[in-house]
Amino acid sequence: MIAFQIGGKAARDALFLSNFPVTALPGALVLAALVSVVSVIIASKAMGARGPRTVVPYAFGVSSILLLVEWSVSGMAPRAAAVLFYLHMASFGAVLISGFWSMISESFDPRTAKIQVGRIASAGTAGGIIGGVLAERTGALFSATAMLPVLAALHIICTLLSIHLRRSLPASTAQPATPESFTAISGFKVLSNAAYVRNLAYLVLLGTVAENLLDYVLKTQATMTYGRGDELIRFFGLFYTVVSLLTFVVQWVFSRYSLEHLGLAGSISTMPLMVVFGGLASLFMPGLSSIGFAKGGESVLRSSLFRSGYELLYAPVPTHDKRAAKTIVDVGFDRLGDAVGGGVIRGVLALNLAVAPNNRVLIIVAVALAASSLIFARKIRTSYVSVLEKSLVEQAQGLDLLHVDEKRGTVLLTLGTIEGIQFTNIQTRQPPVDAKRKRDSAQPQETLSASAFDERSAPVDPLMRRLADLRSSDSAVVRNALSGAEPLDPLLIPSVIRLLARDDFSDDAVRGLRKVAATAVGQFTDALLNPDQDFAIRRRIARVLGSYPSERTLDALLRGLGDARFEVRFYCGRALSNICTLNESLRPDPSRVFEAALAEIRIAERLSEPPRMLDSYEENADVAAEALWSSTDIRLEHVFRLLSLSLPREPLHVAFQALHTENTYLRGTALEYLDSVLPAGVREHIWQFLEGPAVRSAPPKPADVVLRNLMKSRSRIEQSAISRSRAD
Repeated sequence: MIAFQIGGKAARDALFLSNFPVTALPGALVLAALVSVVSVIIASKAMGARGPRTVVPYAFGVSSILLLVEWSVSGMAPRAAAVLFYLHMASFGAVLISGFWSMISESFDPRTAKIQVGRIASAGTAGGIIGGVLAERTGALFSATAMLPVLAALHIICTLLSIHLRRSLPASTAQPATPESFTAISGFKVLSNAAYVRNLAYLVLLGTVAENLLDYVLKTQATMTYGRGDELIRFFGLFYTVVSLLTFVVQWVFSRYSLEHLGLAGSISTMPLMVVFGGLASLFMPGLSSIGFAKGGESVLRSSLFRSGYELLYAPVPTHDKRAAKTIVDVGFDRLGDAVGGGVIRGVLALNLAVAPNNRVLIIVAVALAASSLIFARKIRTSYVSVLEKSLVEQAQGLDLLHVDEKRGTVLLTLGTIEGIQFTNIQTRQPPVDAKRKRDSAQPQETLSASAFDERSAPVDPLMRRLADLRSSDSAVVRNALSGAEPLDPLLIPSVIRLLARDDFSDDAVRGLRKVAATAVGQFTDALLNPDQDFAIRRRIARVLGSYPSERTLDALLRGLGDARFEVRFYCGRALSNICTLNESLRPDPSRVFEAALAEIRIAERLSEPPRMLDSYEENADVAAEALWSSTDIRLEHVFRLLSLSLPREPLHVAFQALHTENTYLRGTALEYLDSVLPAGVREHIWQFLEGPAVRSAPPKPADVVLRNLMKSRSRIEQSAISRSRAD
């Protein structure tokens, strides 16, 4: 496909400039743009209704037939053949490239696409080298017209390969065509509603106008230097071959590095930056070499780093929107850029400004447009993460992974739930070590013994009586004291805190202490942060602090994240998440949160086995809800809870759940989202939990199959998790 594109460009330019003066190029650009509008509308409707895997092979076949017709016409009417071929390249070339990349985009999740797109683009640049060599050798040995049957043969091969590719993918389960799918307006509706896609369109438009201005200056210089004829196609063949070689090197060596270190927006910004610096250089050092450097550098980066980043930007866009709008953006706005570029050139010619040395006016305009496109690249960088977040949340709602209040439109299931949630020992799949003692010690309440009645018959201060009951050896007496209607007196709080160490009284003690949390934060903080305090008390006091949202409890729990024991840190994280849910105005310092998360990951790196959880809380258990939190590593849940204190909670919650599904596309989207939002330092260390060999080597599923599987994921997740829970 790319061999055709590069060889076709060389043949197009040579055929046109051999039959028409260079000043006719602006008119050809405008005419090609108008013809492209029709092809874009047809392609957009076809892509939306049938999908790219069906449309692309047929389009390759039609293109090859038309090329043979144009070749037969060239002997009788060379000027007409030159115009037809020019329009052919404008109508089919970009549309087919856009359709091919749509096939790729729908076959990979966003994370896997980062790995695969670079390899595919590298093969494309190798094809560009072949196309350039074919054009140069054909021009040297035969003529520019002889390239037409060669190009027809290339597209016949593309037809066969695309059919094979379609068959090698799983059976299509494309979204059913709706009446809206057949209307050309659907793609424009996407553009009007989605600012993200609109910014992509503006980026394409500005880049294409700048490219056309530089291209016109280059062709003017080339025509002045080599004249017309076969020497011209040899020059263009050699030029495009060198460009393809450099593109291959840049793509192979720098593509992966650019995507990982510069990001998608940084990768697409390399092309306009090259236009800015190359254009300025050609102003100070005019000539064919300098403008060739500027245009060649733009072409190299457009086909390598820009292409790799640009195609990945479509990954989180919903499939229907992508099918409807991508061809319009890729081709329609590209052709619109041709029309605008042609109009600018004609305006410069009409005003007699082209007589300025080396078309300086056009170069200055190209530099200004490239600089403007950097603004849209910056907007795209900001909105890409938002689109990923929206994609995750929408997929989760489709799977019922989140419970949404329809009236308020807010997500009710968050990372912070403590009350009413059962926590089971998911990591070890074993019952907690003290669960049996807890069940054995729980006895029905009985009436007080006679001796106890005699002891309490004497007039005693109620406070002292309750204090004595809390220290009683009789379990029923202690429970009565804990469950009293009156809140605990400050004098009683130390005794109740000590009862947190006992498995049989810990839940009752937690409930009693929560009633006085507002007045006893200081005592609770001292108990939490005292390293000499009983470990059971430290890990359970966090449950008490987590019921009262305030700045003081927030600070205490953040300090508790530095405890030497994992369970203390885990319940502090749970409590922090809960108080931030109860009071959304409370937010810890992000640097402290990320520092704690990074410290947790580093501790995990030093340990060969994950920790075991000792407590199990079964009050008002919701097994299905808790099963959704099932993780292969309890430390991963803890780290995600911490990150949710500073990062967007809803998409982070969805990403956590997506990591534990069998849905390859949703999991890949989650990994790509995390890669985009995790801070430096944390990102590099957390992949040991998230990405193993299974993730990198998992075969991708086509988006059509993913859409069907998404609707089934919720039930599979719940059934699988609950079944494991019951089996354990």
